[in-house]
Amino acid sequence: MKNIFISLDLVGFLSSLLCAIHCGGLPLLISFTSFSGLGYLNNPWIEITLILFSLNIASYALIIGYKRCHHRPLALIIVVIGFVFILFGHTSSSEWFEIAFSTLGAVAIASAHFVNWKYMRYEYLKKSTN
Repeated sequence: MKNIFISLDLVGFLSSLLCAIHCGGLPLLISFTSFSGLGYLNNPWIEITLILFSLNIASYALIIGYKRCHHRPLALIIVVIGFVFILFGHTSSSEWFEIAFSTLGAVAIASAHFVNWKYMRYEYLKKSTN
């Protein structure tokens, strides 16, 4: 069971980093290069899909990790802050605020998965040495 949650944290971490690259890098890539044909990636449905995927993975992995393993709320606090940043970014009127806050939110979510993974690893190592 431990491997499932560590794998979910890895999937959540990587999907959040993908989201951060999508949110922060794609507008710059399209603006400053000849990749204007990649405009289809700036589709709201792709963003919604990435956000919902990330929300589902984070909800499952972090809540189960908190309840069953480490009982430390830091990862949950970080992930909530991350999703609040994303929500703020998507509801702001400025495109630059959307890029900045969505990218910060995605990095926060990836950080929450990393914190959860470290906590779970610590608890596993603590139990295995006893």
